[in-house]
Amino acid sequence: MASHPTVSVITPAYNVAPYIGQCIESLQAQTLADWEMLIVDDASSDETPAVVQRYQHDPRIRSMRNEQNLGPGATRNHALDAAQGDWIAIVDADDWIAPERLEKLVRFAEAQGVEMVADLQVYRTEWGGVYQVSWATHAKPPKAPRRYTLEQVIAAHPSFKPLIRRAFLDAKQIRYPTTIRIGEDYAFYGEVLLKGGRFALLPEPMYSYRVRPGTTVTRYDVLDERRKAMEYLLQLPETTPRIAGLLRRAYQRDRAYALYPQFARSVKRGEWRTAARLLRESPQVAWLLLTGLPSALYRRLFDCEKLIDPWRETIHKEVNR
Repeated sequence: MASHPTVSVITPAYNVAPYIGQCIESLQAQTLADWEMLIVDDASSDETPAVVQRYQHDPRIRSMRNEQNLGPGATRNHALDAAQGDWIAIVDADDWIAPERLEKLVRFAEAQGVEMVADLQVYRTEWGGVYQVSWATHAKPPKAPRRYTLEQVIAAHPSFKPLIRRAFLDAKQIRYPTTIRIGEDYAFYGEVLLKGGRFALLPEPMYSYRVRPGTTVTRYDVLDERRKAMEYLLQLPETTPRIAGLLRRAYQRDRAYALYPQFARSVKRGEWRTAARLLRESPQVAWLLLTGLPSALYRRLFDCEKLIDPWRETIHKEVNR
């Protein structure tokens, strides 16, 4: 491995023994061979360390371990501080990437002259089926490569695993917030943009995101963690009053979408006290019901109840985080 590889892939790992082998092998299959992979085990209680050990013959793979569980932010920071590549790639331990991904994203980033690039995520069920392909919760994939402004990214609410120029992260002293367990990546990418990072999207589906039960999103209050991410960005000195307003409106919109299934269910069942309470918490849920925007979601939740797999709530939360 070169002393300064082109890409440093940072991979936090917590109880992912059944999946991390596929993740590592997808790195080994890359058409760009000049990479290093930094796996940080976050005090796993399963066989994750033993699985990682099987790949230690590859000098490009470096492994570390937290003595206690620190969460995704601190674990990613551990890897970031040890990274030596020109670019940082985020690949989670239960996901995998297409063979040409690193090569294409590096070439794209250099051609665009930007600090951060991303591709499309293919959301997959644990058994391999495709759930959806997207890059953001509230924006469709573009038909051609394009740049996005900070304001556009806030409106879109991104959900991607980017490639970021390491020199920019170091110069701006950007690291993951460690007090947020869900949405720490949203705060991290938002800080990159707030501090002047330019972003471009390559609309090719090269990142496979595995949606499964038992992940971090199922163990914490998603809305509360989203609020923490927003508040983290609000306290940054680069956040202007206009940007602060956009962040608050985006949070209220996402809060409404998160509460909508419960609100619609209470209306359907005539549970008016519950519906009134949710309406007070988020008046936008009534607008969602009246306009019928989430009608497909509504049908999945209520009209096809018996046909939906038992993990639908987990999938819904993860896709909209």
